[in-house]
Amino acid sequence: MSIPNQALQKLVQEIEIQAVNAQREINVVKAAIVSKQRDIRMLELTSTELKQLSTDTNVYEGVGKM
Repeated sequence: MSIPNQALQKLVQEIEIQAVNAQREINVVKAAIVSKQRDIRMLELTSTELKQLSTDTNVYEGVGKM
């Protein structure tokens, strides 16, 4: 009881499509991880710089676009 060649080709094609979609999703997640790691590093640097300031130093917080 063997599977017809055409059915096997269809299965292979579906698996390839799933693999491409999975790889695309992996790349999106990896890009998000890199972005978050960059954000973490920037926040750590900012925190380090703020901790070095004396308590009587005026510090302003950005409010975004106006």
